[in-house]
Amino acid sequence: MSQLIDQYQLYRVRTRRDADAFASLYDRYITSIYRFVYLKLPSREVSEDVTSETFLRFWNAILQNTEIRNVRAFLYQIARNLVVDFYRKEEAQKHTVVTTDQDYTSTVHEGLVSDRGRDQRVIEARADLHIVLERIERLKEDYRDVLTLRLIDELGFADIALVLDKTPGHVRVIYHRAIKALDKLSP
Repeated sequence: MSQLIDQYQLYRVRTRRDADAFASLYDRYITSIYRFVYLKLPSREVSEDVTSETFLRFWNAILQNTEIRNVRAFLYQIARNLVVDFYRKEEAQKHTVVTTDQDYTSTVHEGLVSDRGRDQRVIEARADLHIVLERIERLKEDYRDVLTLRLIDELGFADIALVLDKTPGHVRVIYHRAIKALDKLSP
């Protein structure tokens, strides 16, 4: 049903340039796309920029009548490609610039454990999330991607297959191997 709604919103944007229809799609997916890139990028600011660029490219793709069968998978593909581009550019800059004033040493875990007067359960949940994220970071990239998309973003195997350009069966195999590898890692 949700894909049907997404297709209707796409139709409204394409035919009427309906900003409200695009806003509906944006509101529906902004949190999950941001979370996806935030787990892969070094800082909140970079994550916000990449998320913004993801939706800008999505808007342009709609206006260019690009075929979009699954909005969610399409957005994840754009975001994933932008993350890859970010690291390619960062690697290229390392080879051309000897020193920089800007230091990207912040991590995915920045700010996860902070009490700020919050309930003890929230603090403990964040600490647990921090531990899980550290363990996931030690896995190979395919495992990290599938686990993140499946467990954190709650995508189905078919959607993950679209995002990663793999078959659903292959994604299931990667998922099960990733879970086994995660279990073997010591905390």
